[in-house]
Amino acid sequence: MGEMKKLRKLLLMAVLSVMMLIPADLAYAAVRIPAIQPGEPIQRVDTLAWQATLKRTVRTKYGRFKAGTRVTVIKGGSKCIIKLKGHNYKIASRYLNFKKDLASIVGGSDYNTSTKIAFANQKTRTSKTSYLIWVSLDKQRLNLYRGSNRRWELVKVFKCTTGMMNMTPVGNFTIGWKKHSYTGQYGSPLYFYMEFSGSGFHRWPGKGVGTIGTHPQSHGCIRLREKDAVWLYKNVPTKTKVVIY
Repeated sequence: MGEMKKLRKLLLMAVLSVMMLIPADLAYAAVRIPAIQPGEPIQRVDTLAWQATLKRTVRTKYGRFKAGTRVTVIKGGSKCIIKLKGHNYKIASRYLNFKKDLASIVGGSDYNTSTKIAFANQKTRTSKTSYLIWVSLDKQRLNLYRGSNRRWELVKVFKCTTGMMNMTPVGNFTIGWKKHSYTGQYGSPLYFYMEFSGSGFHRWPGKGVGTIGTHPQSHGCIRLREKDAVWLYKNVPTKTKVVIY
């Protein structure tokens, strides 16, 4: 019996020693990030599409489209890209009246791991820190990487909620500053706030947290569950690159 106790003690010490060698965030991520499956396909990555109508008449070489014409916005931002009769056009967002979000979230679907890793590493993506964030608009997911340019490894995936009607900026940004409690332009306190381009990551305010990750519904910020917002606030530094697409 004495030998068995010694053996159990040695095994416990060995397990604890291994756990101490694993960074806390990676140990936590191990149960969240699925393993890459052999032959896992690289999926096409799309940004969020919106349904809108034209506020004014648009003239193109393919025809004249009157105000009120329904269009699909395939890229948001101050300069949007819309699809008309199978052709893409650039147009200022102020000339569009947004009606409906068309996020392709079905049953909580998300991109596979191979696709996420490929997205981060398929072209130059530098960050001034060892972290990189990709907010996937169409899947309503925050993907967190650690590493460096073309060597990014996926370590966490959080459900999130982005801005309705094209209110979240699209492009490449940097986390500017953090504040535990920040009162936004709509008057309510936003906790664990991390600013980028006039918007920010923060804890979900008020009720409705159960709908996070299902469809866009914020005023432009990236809303997170409290435990995820806290982890991001404590572990991801300012100057981290943020890709929103």
